[in-house]
Amino acid sequence: MTEQQTNEAEERKPTRTRRPSSEGKDESSERKRTVRSSDKAQSTTQKRPQRQSAERTSESSPRSAADSKQKRPAKPKPKLSARKAAVAALEQLQLLTTRTPESVTGVEPHDDGWRVTVEVVESARIPDTADIMAEYDVDIDGSGELAGYTRGSRYFRGRTREE
Repeated sequence: MTEQQTNEAEERKPTRTRRPSSEGKDESSERKRTVRSSDKAQSTTQKRPQRQSAERTSESSPRSAADSKQKRPAKPKPKLSARKAAVAALEQLQLLTTRTPESVTGVEPHDDGWRVTVEVVESARIPDTADIMAEYDVDIDGSGELAGYTRGSRYFRGRTREE
């Protein structure tokens, strides 16, 4: 850019003066100033350099990101979804025990599959509040097959369990 073009660009730029708000002038008229497209093309924005925080510097932090990844190996996510594992647990537990599953009370990842906690009616009685219930922990592998199950606790349906 030549010196003459620079001087012409500076002359075209509107000068801004800050007016106190107590003068009663309309501030919206000052905001409505238009800037020529040639001024927009000539103006450049500069970014401020970002400061490094104390947490990001390696001197202040004794552990680096690579060290923390080595200490905590990531668990592989099971291929089977939790919903499908719960359905598979209900079906397969009913086939093996011949008891009626009542509800699923928990699903959590376990090894390469899922551990599903199922409430089962052990003994149906009249009235229903006298039913004997049991809680089973069912292990489902990554392909949806039953890997094992254990009966946890037994209790009457109408009473709260003591834990």
